[in-house]
Amino acid sequence: MHIIDIHAHIYPDSIAAKATRAIGAFYQIPMSSTGTADTLLKWGEEAGIALHVIHSAAVTGEQVPVINRFISSQVSLKPNNFIGFGTLHIDYEYMEEELTKIKSMGLRGIKMHPDFQHIYPDDSACLRLLHRMAGHNLPLLVHTGDSRYAYSAPERIARVADTIPNLQIICAHLGGWSVWEEGYKVLQPYKNIWLDTSSSLYALTAEKAADIIRQYGVDRIFFGTDYPMWHPVEEVRRFLALPLSETEKMMILSENFTRFMGSAIPAKPG
Repeated sequence: MHIIDIHAHIYPDSIAAKATRAIGAFYQIPMSSTGTADTLLKWGEEAGIALHVIHSAAVTGEQVPVINRFISSQVSLKPNNFIGFGTLHIDYEYMEEELTKIKSMGLRGIKMHPDFQHIYPDDSACLRLLHRMAGHNLPLLVHTGDSRYAYSAPERIARVADTIPNLQIICAHLGGWSVWEEGYKVLQPYKNIWLDTSSSLYALTAEKAADIIRQYGVDRIFFGTDYPMWHPVEEVRRFLALPLSETEKMMILSENFTRFMGSAIPAKPG
């Protein structure tokens, strides 16, 4: 079975343990690993995952070029295993230059995490940035939903989708971590919004997860592990236990994202 994981975080070995401890503390969820690329590749192989989309979100403007160079370097080392998404932050001074660099480095999208970055996606400064991204044909992978914060509320992502209809948006966590029902009600109508399964299957019953997936439309869903939050083997097992048809599972595990990314998918992943 060919599997693409579209949501995996990696960090340089020197800071990986510190970074994952901070994330675990933020969500009060034990992390499965320290988030190194080597462990992702090892565990991904055990899970039958051929390709990972790797990324990390800059929490300050000055982190933007550092993270983008790191992600690009990891893709260069393993071009058949990794697709890279860059990151941006509204506080970064050289935005247009960085967008050009992101494209030249072969990064295929942008990851943003409003709760970590303290960004409201629908405010004027962020919308200007997102307009530029759309102009560069870079899709946005955005953390969506948190009952504790307003930054990533599904309503805000919906306003972005309304305002910039040519921006392709992937809403992580089935459209609303910890607010899944709210997310569906708000985001389902938007045809420029897709979803990933990351950090959702652990919290939802198999029946509820399958119901949400079908309400959005199976052709709009991508599989994601949210490594190092979860072990890829565990996430594949959770996904395969969903009451979906084999055809629906194959669409989510690889076919939908292959169609979404087109030529960005390596000819021989894995």
